[in-house]
Amino acid sequence: MGGAAAGWLLMLAAEASGLTLPYGEASRPRLCAPNAAIPRGEPGLGARGASRWDRVRQQPLGPLCLGLARAQVRLARDPSAVLATARQLVVDWPGRPEPKVLEARALLGLGDAKQSFVAWQSARHLLGDAGRDPGPDVLSAHALRDYAVAAALSGHADVAADTYRRLVSLLDAWPDPRHVQRLYLEAASASLRRVPPAFDEAVGYLSAAEAGARSTGLRAYAAGLHALLRARSGAAGSEPSWLDAPEVWHLVELARAERRPSYWPRVPSHEPYALASLLVERYSSMEAAELWDLYLQGLDGADPALQAFARARQARLARAGGAP
Repeated sequence: MGGAAAGWLLMLAAEASGLTLPYGEASRPRLCAPNAAIPRGEPGLGARGASRWDRVRQQPLGPLCLGLARAQVRLARDPSAVLATARQLVVDWPGRPEPKVLEARALLGLGDAKQSFVAWQSARHLLGDAGRDPGPDVLSAHALRDYAVAAALSGHADVAADTYRRLVSLLDAWPDPRHVQRLYLEAASASLRRVPPAFDEAVGYLSAAEAGARSTGLRAYAAGLHALLRARSGAAGSEPSWLDAPEVWHLVELARAERRPSYWPRVPSHEPYALASLLVERYSSMEAAELWDLYLQGLDGADPALQAFARARQARLARAGGAP
């Protein structure tokens, strides 16, 4: 069977059997939906009994659809190869936004959030009016989440927070409840990094996350993020009684790990140190102080308000004289 025929069969199987990628993402690119409206000026099908996929094959964008479908299937496991494909598609299809979206997502998969955000801005420009405030009618929920993550990790907190506002209405795209909780926690984190912080918005996201947290790691993570919210907003409150010492120390261990769990929220790498420090204070002020040191090293002076907050917590620990 030829490569092109195999590619079309892949896309047909995706439509017929609900083929999904990791985390529930559909393999068929949104551009290539069989029931998408035919752009004005393009000829329709002459045969009344033609199938929906005949319509996709006959549209001028067929080769682009095939390239996007093949690449998207490989995005999670081989982002380097997908990046090469995306850049070739950018050359072959100048002016189309979809290859730039694919490039942005591949760059994020390779850990380059800054260049991913740059590619996203190029894609938004090519999208025209629809790119000013991209929503689910333009991008898949998973692509929107990648956009939010790229913004968050590259220091564009307001862009990230605005995108998460749209994403929390699209939670059906994630069949795993743990990934839904991750999304809520990412959204809360983005709200806290706004200038000024959107405390009320973060409370709403955290309430949803804590109500449904199903894994020990995410339960402790949510408690740590809530502790950070209280500390930054000056709200009174104590740590939850159900969070015991083993859970807290496990969170500390994961925060210090070279590779953190894949189901954890994707936030700036220094942030989990703050969550772990706030929870471990009552057990070890020395450990808490070391975690704030790591937090400040990662922050690297990027946000003066957060830097001042962390130094104030360190001073508080020092005044306590090493008492838990």
